Amino acid sequence: MARLKLLVYLAEQPSRSTDIASFFDQAPRTVTQAIDWLEQNDLVTRSPVEEDRRVKLVEITDAGRAMLEQALPLYDGIVAKTFGSLTAEELEALDRAILHLDKVVDQLETQAGFRRGRVPTLKAHNDG
Repeated sequence: MARLKLLVYLAEQPSRSTDIASFFDQAPRTVTQAIDWLEQNDLVTRSPVEEDRRVKLVEITDAGRAMLEQALPLYDGIVAKTFGSLTAEELEALDRAILHLDKVVDQLETQAGFRRGRVPTLKAHNDG
């Protein structure tokens, strides 16, 4: 499912892996591993960016688009069956719970010094 979401994202526009990691709020290493797998299966390509040759632009391939055409109906069916099994009241409760948990996480991240899209640095502690 995560790789499918990544392909959907890349179908909109080619992106740098750092932008992908920021969008999905994932560690760069996690995104790199997903891109590696997609590239090994010819679903995406990486190409250098003219302005900065250290940066690679990740782009979906024709094979990746074909996979999306096949996989999206299955994905939509899974989502429909999963959430379709809930009553309207259960969906509303789930929505409230998710909103609540999102606020709690935001507060905890703020207290810990996290900012969206940035990884905090660990400060060395001197116990002497």
